Amino acid sequence: MSIDAKRRLASAAFVALLALSVFWPAPVIAVNDVCCHATLRIDTLSFLGREAPSWDVAFWCLAGLLLLAVLQSAPFTWRELGQETMGRVKATRLKMRAGHMAVLAAGALATAAIWRWADQPVTALAERLQTSAWEEPVRLANRFGGGMNPAMIVLFYLIAGGVYRQRRWIGYAVAMAFAGVSAGILVQIVKFTVGRTRPELWLGAFHHIHASASSFPSGHTVGAFALAGVLALAARSRSLRVAAILLALAVAASRVLAFRHWTSDVFASMCIGMVAAWLFVSPVTPEPETPA
Repeated sequence: MSIDAKRRLASAAFVALLALSVFWPAPVIAVNDVCCHATLRIDTLSFLGREAPSWDVAFWCLAGLLLLAVLQSAPFTWRELGQETMGRVKATRLKMRAGHMAVLAAGALATAAIWRWADQPVTALAERLQTSAWEEPVRLANRFGGGMNPAMIVLFYLIAGGVYRQRRWIGYAVAMAFAGVSAGILVQIVKFTVGRTRPELWLGAFHHIHASASSFPSGHTVGAFALAGVLALAARSRSLRVAAILLALAVAASRVLAFRHWTSDVFASMCIGMVAAWLFVSPVTPEPETPA
């Protein structure tokens, strides 16, 4: 099997693992319902790494098997991977340009307008749309934007990039790591400074809960767009760019539909994430490689 075929197979296996992380531990529950009928301390609302970490061992074993399969599928050295990664890290420079500032300024003005005129109407609309048919898609989209998924994506591109000699993938990983961490730090600072309360379904669309629940901006949305933004700006595959942005938009929409954030929260977060990706996408260089 060629290296390109192995790379595509590893990518498909990782996508399956990523999807499994969103649904976990539902497969365990389904198997138990069919054949075992044991009393479990988990249900379909459990979340990977959250409510029942002891049940996550099976998932991480599967992730470990995929990692071993990738490492064994092609000759590589950790030294080469380390050197390439450090080269990309050293090449990364934070340079705020006029374009970045213009986008942030426009985003701030648009956020203020949404905050003033759209937040309450959109949240009220989301409340009217709330049905049992929406609950599962919204819950799964919320899961995709949190937990270990961002870290898993970065690690896959880093390790698989080294194994399959995809230097651009290593660049993606470095850029996503820098963009995600820097945007995440900014989010926490802004959250502490603004201290905006979240919309809560059980209190009505326009009611506020205690001031310690900080809504602005959305950490899930910032992280999703920081990672998706790197792929949207740098990936050569159109399908990959489109898929990354659509998944990030799904995360943003789910935060509004789950009544965890106002529309202005997620819009500002989209701007922050995309600008962070734009700032750190420089490690991705135009070497002639297989499109990805």
